[in-house]
Amino acid sequence: MKKKDIIMIIAALAAAMLLYAISQLSLGTKAAQVVVTVGGEEVLRRPLVVSDTYEIEQEDGSVNIIRVENGAVFMQEANCRDGLCIRQGKMKNAAKTIVCLPHELVVRLDGEAMPAQNEEIDDLDIIL
Repeated sequence: MKKKDIIMIIAALAAAMLLYAISQLSLGTKAAQVVVTVGGEEVLRRPLVVSDTYEIEQEDGSVNIIRVENGAVFMQEANCRDGLCIRQGKMKNAAKTIVCLPHELVVRLDGEAMPAQNEEIDDLDIIL
């Protein structure tokens, strides 16, 4: 290998390590709720502070079990053929997403807080 090849390889590795370090830091917005979409359509929105297990079952028999605990969310179980969504691990901030491509399912964290159950959302008042 030539000297230029070695420099290019080192630069590419340094850039990859830098991007990895940035993604691992808590640079994402503070997450308040879990949002699950299937085929681009929202099917679940729950607060992140409540530890629970959610089963998303689709008409074609696809099943994903999502677990929320200790302020983190992860894919506990899925019947997809590759299981990559399970290996994506836990996420605690809005900088990451969990994707189950065969089931077209996306789990993301949203920074917007949900209103309390007994609290109504007021309309925006405008003063002209």
